[in-house]
Amino acid sequence: MYYDFLYIVQPNVTDEEFDTILSDVVSRIEGSGGKVLKSAIWGKKQLAYPIKKYRQGIYVNLFYEANTTVPKQIESFLALKDDVLRQMTVKMLKKDIARLTQGEQKVSTVQENREKNAQS
Repeated sequence: MYYDFLYIVQPNVTDEEFDTILSDVVSRIEGSGGKVLKSAIWGKKQLAYPIKKYRQGIYVNLFYEANTTVPKQIESFLALKDDVLRQMTVKMLKKDIARLTQGEQKVSTVQENREKNAQS
């Protein structure tokens, strides 16, 4: 299965702590037989609402392929980390998988899919 995983880290973490969290997530995916297809660090962004009294967070987005048990393992692991504010994993659509594996940068969002369905 292919997954799109987004998590938000506290804005005050050091570079070393941030790198450790990122490498731990990647190593857990790869250690479970998965493969990270693409990763993107979006950087520090304003949150829509305060989370744990933070108004900003560092966003990280990973696209990976793994068996169906891996997302729950990753979410359980990050739930124990105080530095991670939020996380979300979604199963990718077939058309987005094709775009991602072909190297296209654009992956459709839920909002784009809703707009396309509304036009049909």
